[in-house]
Amino acid sequence: NSGGGTDHAWAGHYFMMGGDVKGKQIMGTYPDVTEASQYRLESRGRMVPTTPFDAMWNGVAQWMGVSDEQSLDSLLPDRKNFP
Repeated sequence: NSGGGTDHAWAGHYFMMGGDVKGKQIMGTYPDVTEASQYRLESRGRMVPTTPFDAMWNGVAQWMGVSDEQSLDSLLPDRKNFP
């Protein structure tokens, strides 16, 4: 897009496969989908994600051999914006 970033969403669903993957787990918090949920933004069902994109890819990048902080910050510039 013309804004230099994504304009489609904050999060998504990801499947990780491979011999070293610990299966049958959900990373993050499964969201409360009720009307009163603090994660719901409007009646159309849009929700604030509980785990940022950068958190998942930070671990993948480290697993693939990216070990120094400067390289991780270059690959995932928003990773330090989330706890």
